[in-house]
Amino acid sequence: KARKRAAGKLSKAIEQELRALHIPKAKLGVRVDSMGGELGPKGADEVEFLFSANPGEELAPLSRVASGGELSRVLLAVKSVLASDDRVVTYVFDEVDAGVGGAVAEAIGRRLAATAGSRQVLCITHLPQIAAFANTHYRVEKHTRKGRTVTRVVELEPEERVEELARMLAGSAVTETARTHARELIAAA
Repeated sequence: KARKRAAGKLSKAIEQELRALHIPKAKLGVRVDSMGGELGPKGADEVEFLFSANPGEELAPLSRVASGGELSRVLLAVKSVLASDDRVVTYVFDEVDAGVGGAVAEAIGRRLAATAGSRQVLCITHLPQIAAFANTHYRVEKHTRKGRTVTRVVELEPEERVEELARMLAGSAVTETARTHARELIAAA
C-alpha cells in the first residue's frame, strides 16, 4: 500500500521535471503489482514505469515506447526527483543528449548543473549546449601507439575549453564566430 501511494507522488514529480526537460505533455505512471505474496530478493511487488510522451497516447511500458532521448530525460528526471533521498554520490550520464539539440539540450544542461550542486555528475556529451554547463571539462582522445589504440582523458584549460566547444559547434574548421559563440554559451551557463 505504501509503494502504491509513493508511486502516485513519484509519477507527478517526474512529470513536472519532464516539463522542464521539454516533454511538456508527458505522462508517467508507476504500476505496482503484487507477485502473489511471494517474497523474493526485491520484495513481493513488481514495479513497472509506464510512459506516454504525447497527448492521446495510452500509457505503455517505458522500456517499450520511449525513444533514446526520452529515456535519457526520464532518467534525469527520476534522478532529479530522488536526489534528496538518494545515497549515490556520483551520477554518470552517457548519451543523455541522444536525439536532442538546441533548447532541449540547454534544459538538460541546466538540470545536470542543478543535480551537480549536490552530487558529482560525470556526463559524456557531444553537445556544446550541455558541455558549457560543466565545472570541469575533459576531452577524450584516442591515439594509435605501436599498433594499439590508447585512450587519454585531458582536463581542458579555459581557452582550450573554448576551442573544444567551438570545435563541437563548427566541426573541423573552427572559426572566430564559433569561438565567440562558445564563449557566449559558457557565459550563459
